[in-house]
Amino acid sequence: MAAPLLSRDELLNRLGETFRRCGYEGTSMSRIATATGLGKASLYHHFPGGKEQMAAAVLQNTTDWFEQNVFRQLEGVHPPRQRLVVMLDTLGKHYDGGAKACLPGLLALSEERELFGDAIRDFYLRWVLCLTQVCADSGLARDIAQRRAHDGVERIQGALVLARAVDDTGVFATMAAELPDQLLAGGDRANIWTTRNPRFPVAPLAPASFAMRATAR
Repeated sequence: MAAPLLSRDELLNRLGETFRRCGYEGTSMSRIATATGLGKASLYHHFPGGKEQMAAAVLQNTTDWFEQNVFRQLEGVHPPRQRLVVMLDTLGKHYDGGAKACLPGLLALSEERELFGDAIRDFYLRWVLCLTQVCADSGLARDIAQRRAHDGVERIQGALVLARAVDDTGVFATMAAELPDQLLAGGDRANIWTTRNPRFPVAPLAPASFAMRATAR
């Protein structure tokens, strides 16, 4: 496709698919050129910082997508169980049942963690915050809600990795069917609409390792 016909959104989508499929190191400029249909001169025109700037832009695009399609939905006022089911359905479609990798998770496991560490950490802490709110809305005590939220993100990420590893999207589907009950067990308002404030009045407690890191800065 000629450069003038390629929108920025489409460019970022194609870059994202390439990074998710090949990883940061495996994503060469020639692969990017093939995926986008743009020559290297055009790519550097859009991203003077080269591959690192491209990956940063794709990571931000992923974060923006989650903010719109996942995090805001979790912060809504529908019943907690409904919010979880919608989240898992949205993620299942976005990641093709686990056939596609989660880019922040992929970058977090490689040396690129040092390049994009702040963005990756903020992405996951935001996810944990939203899930904590959902669990608290179900009637769980805040400390339990936060532990469940961490468990939830871990299970989702683990299912994405395992589904790709064994080439079986049923892994993600099974996790998605079980997770709402596991996260909301003991909550007596899991199916009740709530009129709570959309956010916690104060920031949730971060895991000790994150809190210590933030203090060190």
